[in-house]
Amino acid sequence: MPHKKVYHVGLDVGTTSVKACAFTTEGEMVIENIEPYPLLHPEAGAAIQRPTQILASCGLALQKTIATADQSIASIGLSCPMHSVLLYDGQTGFDATIYTWADGRGQAVLDQIPTGERAELLRETGTPVHPMSPLVKALWLRDTHAADFAKKNDGRKPYLYSLKELLTLTWAGEAVLDEQLASATGLYDAVERKWSCRAMQAVMGWDDLCSEAEFSYQLPIVKPAIHRLSWRPEIAQELGATDIPLFLGGSDGCLANLGSGIDQPGEVAITIGTSAAVRATHRTGRIDPEHQLFNYRIGADSFAVGGASNNGGKVIEYWRELLSGHFASVGDFINAAFTVDAEDCPTYAPFLNGERAPLWDATVSSELRGLRGYHEPAHIARAVLEGVTANVVAILRNLEAAVGETDVIYASGGFTRSAQWVDLLAERSGRRVEIADTPQASAYGAALVGKMGLAGHTL
Repeated sequence: MPHKKVYHVGLDVGTTSVKACAFTTEGEMVIENIEPYPLLHPEAGAAIQRPTQILASCGLALQKTIATADQSIASIGLSCPMHSVLLYDGQTGFDATIYTWADGRGQAVLDQIPTGERAELLRETGTPVHPMSPLVKALWLRDTHAADFAKKNDGRKPYLYSLKELLTLTWAGEAVLDEQLASATGLYDAVERKWSCRAMQAVMGWDDLCSEAEFSYQLPIVKPAIHRLSWRPEIAQELGATDIPLFLGGSDGCLANLGSGIDQPGEVAITIGTSAAVRATHRTGRIDPEHQLFNYRIGADSFAVGGASNNGGKVIEYWRELLSGHFASVGDFINAAFTVDAEDCPTYAPFLNGERAPLWDATVSSELRGLRGYHEPAHIARAVLEGVTANVVAILRNLEAAVGETDVIYASGGFTRSAQWVDLLAERSGRRVEIADTPQASAYGAALVGKMGLAGHTL
């Protein structure tokens, strides 16, 4: 009798879609179901999602994958994006708005946190003080929604949750957050493995450090990524997952490290898609704030260090649309860039969407300098490509200053479809670049968590 195939599923919840992917025990992706949902911008600076849409799409993607696998799934692990905020209370349930990492309205309250204190918060929590972070979002919500919360919650403190708790509470009846996402809130000390009183003080605005009991929100229980959840029977039956173990999983960024096999010093992952990220895995609990890097716990003795940029392929697409009379596609734009000499082009600062790493300034803007009358669209295309690449390399240099030089870059994302752009990254960074061969690295990382949890291993 032939041996039955066994699959491990990773459910990767993203900014604009969810991906449910099944992998063999050897890591080959054999099933992929993608369900989209909108990222909404109801006002300037807003970038929100609707919980009902997220739940519906996640359920549908998982249901399709389970049905396709035909009872061959051994485990399911969850991956969610970092820095989301979703309020909850016991009477009315979840608020109708998920504030995503891209929501920049917290910029209005950023000045309430002194510059010197921001460095100490980064040192302790591993999360830069920036409008993306739940710490800053909480401060903004406290100032802009306080009256509504008090009325809605009958004077009780609302729960400060995230997209992960939306899934765990709805599907498993347990509002629990993994350590990877907790350490990306800006409210959690990932070294001490507890909520940070210093961070709570920043939100409260008090002179003395406050305790967790005095914090103006209620915070979730934090568990390791391999924590096993118990399905609500009605949800498991609806999804076809009654006998399939469900594991908490982690954050998309940390799980991408795990899924890409980036677990040794000297290895760096660079992804350029809509946004961009530079990441490595290391064993150091604290990173000097001067490097301006995030530092999030992955597992018992490992951390993901790096920086994420708002300005990757999204910048390329912006300029391609602006110059659509000359370029029919993004591919045409990129190809044209390599028909001209970089030294004969303008220079470009690619900060169309504010910036996270390496500047951590949501107000910074884009700038094209040195444009002359003889320059053609291809010169602008090259300047844009050079600017995006230079920004990624700047993050890489900060990372290398913190944890040591890298030997090889593992590249992923849409930019790898251009061999010339990959070569440009190698030239500008001075490092060997290899194309990562792991599709859907975050989903695979989540699947690996389920596989490890099922085997009783720790992360």
